[in-house]
Amino acid sequence: MSSTQPFRSSWNISPTSTCLCLISAKHLDETEDSATRVLCSMRWALVPHYHKGSLAEYRPILNNCRVETIEEKPTFKVPFQNGKRCVILAEGFFEWKKNVAKTPYFIYETEPFLHEKHYPNINADRILDEMKNKDPEKLPLLAMAGIFDINRYCEIDLLYSCTICTVEASETMSDVHIRMPAILTTQQEVDQWLDFGRYDAENVLPLLEPRNDIHMYRVSPSVGSTKMNDMSNLRPLTTNENNTTTPTNRNTLDSFVIKQESGSQYLREPILKTETTKKRKSSPAKHGQRSIEDYIIKDTKSSAKRFKK
Repeated sequence: MSSTQPFRSSWNISPTSTCLCLISAKHLDETEDSATRVLCSMRWALVPHYHKGSLAEYRPILNNCRVETIEEKPTFKVPFQNGKRCVILAEGFFEWKKNVAKTPYFIYETEPFLHEKHYPNINADRILDEMKNKDPEKLPLLAMAGIFDINRYCEIDLLYSCTICTVEASETMSDVHIRMPAILTTQQEVDQWLDFGRYDAENVLPLLEPRNDIHMYRVSPSVGSTKMNDMSNLRPLTTNENNTTTPTNRNTLDSFVIKQESGSQYLREPILKTETTKKRKSSPAKHGQRSIEDYIIKDTKSSAKRFKK
């Protein structure tokens, strides 16, 4: 299948639509080192390899899986034990607080990409300039740990689908919801989660834990509709003196991660691929050629030991 299908930005990605993921290149080519990463698109909502009906016939919407039972339920256990681990990329996620009236929040990790100084003159160069001045170990996007599977029956071509791992909510998150995505916060954590050749399942489970270094603000309830897919989804709301919800004047950054349109086809070929390099710390210009390269720069010599399987 061609890897040149058009991608479009999305402000409201829902389960069963397409998301961007990082996986080990070895999943696509046995000759590759497991430490090499590729960027590809997948269906967000896992369809297990054993399902032989049509895609429409598979009813469970497996958009997340609990870390506590990831090694118990066969649907998740098999891909997890076989090293089918991925990282789902996004600027943040929506979560609903269940109170008298359900209230949606936008939760994110990296403040500079949601700062009004970037708007309205938004472009990749400005984003990259920001990145060069930040800690190179800090990830520019929210990196959520996930697992994926490959189904050979329900599509004409191979169907790649993924699910996001969830953990108990951290103290910061608990006011909104009792669960949260398992967020990977450093390059090293992303390396370990994806490199199934050097890190087996038992070695990476400790990476999946609640995180407090997140931020959040209220957004419009319109995000609950998949038809609402524009910048207004990320505009923060504030409660005025009359206790009514009104938009603030704060602007937000346009999404620079390009997502594929929803559809029945998902790429099995990589969009971007990294060759291993001798040193991870290259020149700033090299580091910031494309926004996604913060994720795909890779060391040739891993500092970690190879664990026995």
